[in-house]
Amino acid sequence: MDETSAPVSNRPAAQSLPTSLQSYIWHATLPLAITHASSAVPYLLHVPRLSYLPLILPRLNLFFGPGTVGSSFSHRGRALPNLPIGLLCDIFAPPLPWALELGSGPVYETHDTFINSLKEADFVRNGTARGVLAMSKEDSKQLWHAIIDTNSDDFDAFRHINRTLLNPPSRLKHIPIRLYLPPPPLAAVAYQAVQQPITPETSPGEVQTLGSALALMLPSLFQGSIESAQAEPILHGAPVPLYAPLEELMREAAYADGWLHICIRLSIN
Repeated sequence: MDETSAPVSNRPAAQSLPTSLQSYIWHATLPLAITHASSAVPYLLHVPRLSYLPLILPRLNLFFGPGTVGSSFSHRGRALPNLPIGLLCDIFAPPLPWALELGSGPVYETHDTFINSLKEADFVRNGTARGVLAMSKEDSKQLWHAIIDTNSDDFDAFRHINRTLLNPPSRLKHIPIRLYLPPPPLAAVAYQAVQQPITPETSPGEVQTLGSALALMLPSLFQGSIESAQAEPILHGAPVPLYAPLEELMREAAYADGWLHICIRLSIN
């Protein structure tokens, strides 16, 4: 994988190796180099892939100084939406460390963004958001705290709550999956999103794979055999095999909001 793939990287800290894919994803980080017009010196840091850029604004305020820090981030002049940092990196596929500019722009309410996305994923899975709405205040608080500061203790709390949400008493209706494609040339948007209801099985007893789901959602790119696919799915910075069972992939590799956020990288012929 070349450097533009922005692969998963381990947080540079003294800790034991993750023992599961979910734990590995949770502890994965990305290196950023953030600049501001007020300073010639960039702020260098590692951030969790599952976190959100607005959550690091307090640190930037201390570094660049009060009154000089903006509220939005951009990449090569393009404003970044309020999506998980790892997903943004997969969309833009920049060289690392990722050079971002800090400036004035929309003020995002990250807590509301995260909770709304969590509810939406719950609704897709079950036809109701009752699972999220029934969470205790303590669980809701722990879940949000885990997003703000993803350390090993928070992972245990997150995993417990996440397992409850992803394993409801009744069978899953659909898998929360959203695809992100490169925008058309000269488009103002940063990406094109594709979403539709995808069931856990293609028929009774037949497991829905990532490949069969992509063939439904993007037939022009993924129709036919695996070898003939015209694009590659990227999740958490790495290619995903098309034969992966979709429900199992959701349980092991969904983002903290419960969604499979998958970028589609077009093949170069």
